[in-house]
Amino acid sequence: MTGLHAVAASAVGGADVAADWLDGGPEGTLALLGVLMVLALIDSTSFGTLLIPVWLLMAPGRLHAGRVLVYLGVVAGAYAVIGLLLLAGLALFGNELFAWFAQARESQAFLLGQAALAAGLIWYSLRLDPMTKAGKAKKRKREAARRSADRVSRFRNRAVGEGAQGGVVPLLALALAAVGMEIATLLPYLAGIGLVAATAPELPGSALMILFYCAVMIMPAVVLLAGRIVAHRLVEGPLSRLEGFLSRHAHGTIALILFLLGLFLGLNALEGL
Repeated sequence: MTGLHAVAASAVGGADVAADWLDGGPEGTLALLGVLMVLALIDSTSFGTLLIPVWLLMAPGRLHAGRVLVYLGVVAGAYAVIGLLLLAGLALFGNELFAWFAQARESQAFLLGQAALAAGLIWYSLRLDPMTKAGKAKKRKREAARRSADRVSRFRNRAVGEGAQGGVVPLLALALAAVGMEIATLLPYLAGIGLVAATAPELPGSALMILFYCAVMIMPAVVLLAGRIVAHRLVEGPLSRLEGFLSRHAHGTIALILFLLGLFLGLNALEGL
């Protein structure tokens, strides 16, 4: 959450500058919605909002479109709840919150804790996707010992494939895990929240803008789902190639996200120390 607060603070500061040209009646509202749409479309390419949905769409057997929609609904709903909570916090306690955070992050204990968290994230990312040949060999041995080479595929089949009966729980767990892993890395979303807080703090307009953002964020995946249903043969080839790439590099993508987050937190802590 340290990185999230820092980015949110920066976003609000930048949003204050943008407030002048966005605060102009209906035209300003349309401009703000346009900016939020662009930011949401950037976020729509993340691991949890596009790559996992593509992976679910290519599960062998009959497509369970309803389960894919459940996944997307949980992801969008979780982001909406987080966004509304952050928006409420910024609207009610923004100045006090950032003043407290600025004071707390000057303490040695806070910065050392942040550095330890960063080191843990970087270590775990390198364990997921080692850079050295020796590390990759150890990873293959671990996977062979666990017989986990096809565990991801089995999980997908339980969630949305032919064996999807009773697979709602793993599907929900997958959606919430994706949100928890990525929320601090979705910088456009945090910037959008700060922008809404600075330009449209009144309710219910600001809340509706957060919901609009979350709906746009999952729209590309919804479009791919519709294409998978009505034009299966047309999209099967591109989706299959993308799904193959994702299956080969799933751990690498997660590791990269954790590594970048750890690097950001570590550099931020070292700067403070």
